[in-house]
Amino acid sequence: MSTCQPFSIMRLTHEAIRSGLNQLEELNKDLSAANAGSLKATFEEVKRVIALHANQEDNAFYPPLEEKRPNLTDAFSEEHEAEHHAFDHLTSLMDDLPENRSNLPQVKNAMSEWIAQHRDHLKHEEDILMKVLPKAFTYVESVAVVRSILDYDLDEFEQFQLAWVFERLKGPQRKVYLGMLKGCSPAGKYPDFVARIRPLLHSDEHISYEQEGLFA
Repeated sequence: MSTCQPFSIMRLTHEAIRSGLNQLEELNKDLSAANAGSLKATFEEVKRVIALHANQEDNAFYPPLEEKRPNLTDAFSEEHEAEHHAFDHLTSLMDDLPENRSNLPQVKNAMSEWIAQHRDHLKHEEDILMKVLPKAFTYVESVAVVRSILDYDLDEFEQFQLAWVFERLKGPQRKVYLGMLKGCSPAGKYPDFVARIRPLLHSDEHISYEQEGLFA
């Protein structure tokens, strides 16, 4: 039986993003000049991951899904567009942080609103799309779609998103993510992906994954 669950890439990327949102929320709760720089840096990371994730969906995931289920993804594309505007607004508010403290209340309010909105977006996708995928695509089609997702802006995925997401996954999630990569990676890229992930593994994971052949 294959260890590859192709569309786990969507669910597990969402879980990593939720971890990033939780970190932002903690920083934002007690926002001050002292931690404004940390909030800004964390937001830039989360924004970068979400931007690639949204582009992967818009360009590599939604089009084949639209062929199977016309008009299903329209609302999600609109949510992505709204998110771009929210990013621009937050970025402009935080441009002068941490030096300029005068707009910290506006930053705090805007950040809280955006975190809540993005959590709603993740849940919306999961409630609708995750239930449709097993019926819309065969296993072989699922692998092909996920391979296209990984291949979209491959450099950004390999150089940043891959490790950022994997580092925030917990326990069994990490094994599922690695199994997805093994089954769906673009040709010749799996060894490169493994090289990125190895430094993030615990010693027991190294042993277990080696024994199960997940690195081969």
